[in-house]
Amino acid sequence: MRQVLDETERRIVSVILASPRASWRAVSEELGISERTVVRRALPLFQDGTLRATAVRNPMHFPGYIPMALRIRCRPNRIRAVAATLARRPDTVSVDIIGGGDEICVLFQLIGTEARNLLLLRDLPATAAVESWTSYTMLRVFPTAFLWNGKPVKPSFAASQVVPPTRHDVDESLIGGLVADGRASYTELAARCGTSALTVRRRVDALVRGLSLRLAVLPGEVVNGATPRPMILE
Repeated sequence: MRQVLDETERRIVSVILASPRASWRAVSEELGISERTVVRRALPLFQDGTLRATAVRNPMHFPGYIPMALRIRCRPNRIRAVAATLARRPDTVSVDIIGGGDEICVLFQLIGTEARNLLLLRDLPATAAVESWTSYTMLRVFPTAFLWNGKPVKPSFAASQVVPPTRHDVDESLIGGLVADGRASYTELAARCGTSALTVRRRVDALVRGLSLRLAVLPGEVVNGATPRPMILE
């Protein structure tokens, strides 16, 4: 995972951050550089873990999910190992090392109370490098965050007036595919869901427009297809 990007890479990333599923051609046209250059410079950023494309559920539209923030204090010499393990969990949204280098801030979307209890009562206590933690259950999500498009433009409609789309049979499989790879093609997602690419395209559009889902490109590492496992490092 690289820590420093050159000017061309930064320009490409700025476009992808604003439009996570933008085609390489669209990125090249926006920046005025060749599509070949975009592919050659952007693909390695995803392959080496510098960037990951994913999707984030709006927990207000998924009652079974528990949005939670954890502030974890660790032994400084083990903090990177703990942070890397947390980042590999499929229910982790983001991980940041904060403070004086001995604290981690983690955002989770936990699937039900059992997942929350396993994390707080089993995984964290079993990790010797973790000294203490404080957990916060998120009480409110501001849907305007789902409308961010890389520009300081006020949404043309009130987020509170957005009506969530009616749920579809393919939604869970589709969202799972987007969480694993937010840039997966509609054909790949259709194969996963057992439906047509046209149906997948329509569902992605409905979920995003209805603010049930936010497509995102984030820094860091992810293990696609992983299952929750105890966070035991020692």
